[in-house]
Amino acid sequence: MVHAQKKKDLLDEIDKLRSELKTTQGELASSRKNEKSSETKVATMEAQVNDLKESNASLLANMTNFTELSNKKASNLQKTQEIIKDKDKQLNAINDAITKTDSLNLAVFSAFKNAIGGDNIKISNSTIHIILSNTTLFGDDKTYEVNDNAKATLGKIAATLNANPHLKIVVEGNSNALKFDGKNIIDNWDLSARQAASVVRVLQNDFQVAPKNMEAVGKSEYGSESIETATRIIIDPNFDEFYSMAKDNMKKNAEN
Repeated sequence: MVHAQKKKDLLDEIDKLRSELKTTQGELASSRKNEKSSETKVATMEAQVNDLKESNASLLANMTNFTELSNKKASNLQKTQEIIKDKDKQLNAINDAITKTDSLNLAVFSAFKNAIGGDNIKISNSTIHIILSNTTLFGDDKTYEVNDNAKATLGKIAATLNANPHLKIVVEGNSNALKFDGKNIIDNWDLSARQAASVVRVLQNDFQVAPKNMEAVGKSEYGSESIETATRIIIDPNFDEFYSMAKDNMKKNAEN
């Protein structure tokens, strides 16, 4: 009986061990399965980590490029602002010169207006025009000798010119005569040129206006604005003085 009991105990122990072995084997299989799953997850995570590293490196490179580009744009913007600032200075200098020139022209216009009066003086495109009818100047628009009555007006113009020796004038003759009645005149080109020269000659010889400040131009009938012909005395804007003034202003602004 004792022997039978021991045998039974051994069999029970063997069954128990087999059960435990089976359990252990199941757990081992489950562990191996979990291990394989974990290895797969680890591999996936490592791949993700590598992707993140590459993305991070790409982002860092892009940030570096963006920073360089931003710095370059900032530098270009600063240069552009400096260029705009210089251009503003130049425009201001030219505007100041224009303003000063307009003021000078207005002063000269007022001087001639006070000297000769009437409505035969005007400003057009910063140029002063004195318009004198040919019948007033020559008595007949087919002749070119200045009559004595017109010399009084030319004397007033000459006085203003002599008081402002920097001024230059262009005397522009305009003629549209149809017949010359046997006069020693070729055509309207000839007549208008002679009329302009006659006015210049009177200003020089009778009133001592400097000849270097005058120019005579004949326009024939092509410079007339109406049927009635007229001689125009154009006070030439001194563009050399204007450019010099603008240049000096630009230089001063650049120094400031």
